[in-house]
Amino acid sequence: MNVLVIGAGRGLGRVLSIMLAKRGHQVIAGVRRKETAALDNFKYDNIMVCQTDVVNEKILSETALELKNKNITLNAVVQTAGVLMASDREKNLLEADVYDFKTAFEVNVLGIVLAFRAFYPMMEKGGIYIAQTSEGGCFCGGGAVFPAYGITKTAANKTVQTLRSTVDDVNIIAMHPGRMNTDMGRTTAQIEPEEAAAGICEILEGKRTLRDDEWFVDYLGRKMPLQ
Repeated sequence: MNVLVIGAGRGLGRVLSIMLAKRGHQVIAGVRRKETAALDNFKYDNIMVCQTDVVNEKILSETALELKNKNITLNAVVQTAGVLMASDREKNLLEADVYDFKTAFEVNVLGIVLAFRAFYPMMEKGGIYIAQTSEGGCFCGGGAVFPAYGITKTAANKTVQTLRSTVDDVNIIAMHPGRMNTDMGRTTAQIEPEEAAAGICEILEGKRTLRDDEWFVDYLGRKMPLQ
């Protein structure tokens, strides 16, 4: 299986890329900047590193063309790229830095649109596209903590729903990956990224079946609430 992991430079994306490679899959590890990526982490014959800055449409298009020229068809795409900005960790919505809010929206929402538009033409019909969103995007949460992050993740869930209404030949999923022990989520962590990655691998490999009407799920394929 050919799998593109967007956001592979660190955190869940890095762990997932290596795990998929060890399980025998061909991995395209998409990183924001190739020159600053921890390339030593990807010294596997079945990992190809490419640049996938999700807010740069030109770079995404160039990478998609590179894959096309190599006759690479994607069976799956997992988009783990996302941000939780510094001011959003400490301030409420009235006080958070506006630039941080704009950056979060560009990466967490627009990034899904731009990446999907770039790589959808490379995908096998019947393939799966997983966009990492969050339980923070559910209306059942209060929203006082990490307010901008929660707003962008709610918008990300709606983006996935809209994409599902736009195309019908790939399965597009919004996923809450769990509260992981990574740079972004360490303060509220409940699991290690390896646990989330293992669950995603089983979904990609068809070992966990998703119902057609369940498009917002966690890393174990369990339905997540939207409200």
